[in-house]
Order: sequence, then structure tokens, then C-alpha cells
Amino acid sequence: MLPKRAFGEAFIYTQCIILVVPSLRRRPPPSPHFPIGGPVPAEDLVGREDYLRRIIGRLSEGTHILVAGPRRIGKTSIILEALRRMARHGALTAYVDCMGASDLRSLAGHFANAVLAPLTGVDRTLDLARELAEGRSLGRVRYADLGPLLGLARERSAQKAFELALDVPRLVAARSGKRVIVALDEFQAAGRLGPRVFDVMRAHFQAQRGVAYAFLGSEEGVIEELFSEKGRAFYRFAQPLDLAEPGAARFGIAPEDWLRYLVAKYRAKRVRIGETEVDRILDATGGHPQDTMQLCARLLELARDSGVEAIDGDLVGIAYERSLRELERPFALHWSELGKHKYLQQVAKRIAHEAVLYAGDPGGATVPRAEVLRALGALRARGLIVKVGRGRYEFLEPMFGEYVRRSDGGALTATG
Repeated sequence: MLPKRAFGEAFIYTQCIILVVPSLRRRPPPSPHFPIGGPVPAEDLVGREDYLRRIIGRLSEGTHILVAGPRRIGKTSIILEALRRMARHGALTAYVDCMGASDLRSLAGHFANAVLAPLTGVDRTLDLARELAEGRSLGRVRYADLGPLLGLARERSAQKAFELALDVPRLVAARSGKRVIVALDEFQAAGRLGPRVFDVMRAHFQAQRGVAYAFLGSEEGVIEELFSEKGRAFYRFAQPLDLAEPGAARFGIAPEDWLRYLVAKYRAKRVRIGETEVDRILDATGGHPQDTMQLCARLLELARDSGVEAIDGDLVGIAYERSLRELERPFALHWSELGKHKYLQQVAKRIAHEAVLYAGDPGGATVPRAEVLRALGALRARGLIVKVGRGRYEFLEPMFGEYVRRSDGGALTATG
């Protein structure tokens, strides 16, 4: 029988301290000049420095934080940069995308691998533990004690494996003496993987010393209930940190920050852009981070293809039409999803056309007031609209609002 040894508070059987020698890391290829469709580099996080400092400050103090908001507004990019900076200063950081898990065992694996990666230097530490549990030789090692994962690797019950994985941050913090930071992206998705998942997670997380959690979610209605309603599993467990302060720009990025960023980015490509043209871009996109980047990328292509050195309003208009065409497919999927639910498209059209929400349609159809309110709640929960006044709503993404207006009157205009 193998010798018994302690790791934190857990007693397990282990064989040796092992780890595979890390492979040589290649420098990733450069990102597009205006990054689109995924996390962006630190230099393209426009106007987020103060917010990053707040996130890092809270997590460094051991405070759990909550970042809720629609998809494609920069939540993931911000938390990844915060984790990078904290790791540089000695913290052990982990990022887990809950949307990538298909069941509880899958989430357990993602979670344990992410938390142990800073120690082991490999992404799939759990696979090494399985090989160790099966008695296979793993060759030369650099560092790590895979003992904490042996029980998880051998466990046949998905529920028990999940609970063992949730304890890994506590064990790592106790073993290393360092702060462990875990970011759980699209956190609301974890609740769909089994009964009482959030209750189990809260029970484990609240007892962990030296560990701080960042919870990110795009389904604001679900996240708000989970963290704000008394009696819910994570009631008041994390401090909300909104991307935008009250009274600030909608996405927390001031127009002057966009102006400085865009002037410098175009100048790097020997193209000039003025304040008037930047204002026109922001009017068209509402300052939505991904839509603004997309329009600016098309604008740069047009400027280089036509050989112009200074961007004017006409070029911005053409770039806008091209961007809208590119977004037509994802917008159509959004629209089709709304069509599966009663009254959502009807109310969305009224918002797009700035029509009275509770009036009858020209054809005589009416939507009961209770149904309008229910539809507004559903559209807000999906992150599609925002309230701007009494009985007044706007699309959070103005380009989607334009898609709705055009599709309601016929096909999208294909110009430019």
C-alpha cells in the first residue's frame, strides 16, 4: 500500500511529485488591427483602465465580484487582462468558461484543470492524474503534486467528482500560500447541468480561505436573481461591479477615450480621422465595443483599398452598410429566436420604430398591457434593450435596432 500523506486537510494516497516538462511556447500570431469576435489584447481595451484597477483591487483583497452584462461588450477581455496582471504579481489565476461544459463531470474537469494549470504548467492536469491512477509512467517532471486529483480521477460518480473539483482551489491556496483567483464566465450556464448546482458551489466556495471568485454572466435576469434575491444560493455573495457608472456612457467607455484610441490606431496605418467622423461612428454603433470595432475595421479596409489618407463621412456611411450586412446573419438568428416567443417580435418592432408600446397596431391588433410588460422584461433579460425613460426603451445595440427597422420594411439594403 502506498504511504498516506496530507494535502491541506485532505488525506489521500499518492506516489510521487510529478509533472511533464512543458513544451516550448510559441508566440501567438498578431491580432487584427481592430480585433473582432473574441477577447481583445490589453492595448485594445478602450477606456477600461479604472475598471481594471477596481477589479484587481477587490480580488486582491479577497472580495468576490460579479460582472453582469450582455455578450460582446468586453467582460471576458477585461477579466482575462485582470487575471494576467494578477498572475504577473504572484497570484495563481484560473479562467473557466461554464458554457464549455456539457455536464457536471465536464465542468469538474474544466474547473480542476484551470485551477491547477498555474502550478503544473499544463492545461489538462486531470489527464495526468488519470494516467498516474492507472499506474502509467509519465517520464521526467518539473513540479506538482497530483495527489489532490487522484480521488477525482478515480471517482465514478459525477456529483462526487464535481464536489471534489470544487475543493481544489482551497487545497492549492493552502499548499502554495498564494492567493488563488478563479473567474467563472457565463456562470448562469452551470445551473443547467444538474439539480442544486449553485447550492453545492456556494457551500464549497464560502468555506475557502485565500480564494477569490469573479462571476461573469450575460443573462442579466438570471444573474440578478441568483445574487440579489433573498433565499437564492449566491444571495449577496459577490460585490457587483458595473461596467458603466451611473450617468456615464452606456458601455462605460467615454467618447473621448474612443477618440484618442481611434486617432492613434488609424495614425499607425497612416490614415487620418477627425472628431466629426468618430462622432458619426459612435452615433451609428452607440459605442457598442464589438460593433464599433467591426465598423472601424471595415473603414480601414475601405481607406486602404481606395488609397485615401483621410476618412470622411461618406466613407463612414459605406463602412456602416458593409458592417450591417456582415452582422445580418447573427442578427437574423436573434430575430428568429424572438419569433419563438409570443409578442417579443411585435414589441421589439415598436421599440425599433419608437412607436407607442401599448397602442394597437395599424391593422387593429393589440397586445395586452400585461403581455407588453412581460415582453419588455424578456427583451431586457436577453440584453437586447435598455430603459431610457418612463415607457421608453432603446436597443442596447443600435445596429440591431436598424436591422429590425429594415427587415420590418423589407429586406436589408445592400449598398456600399
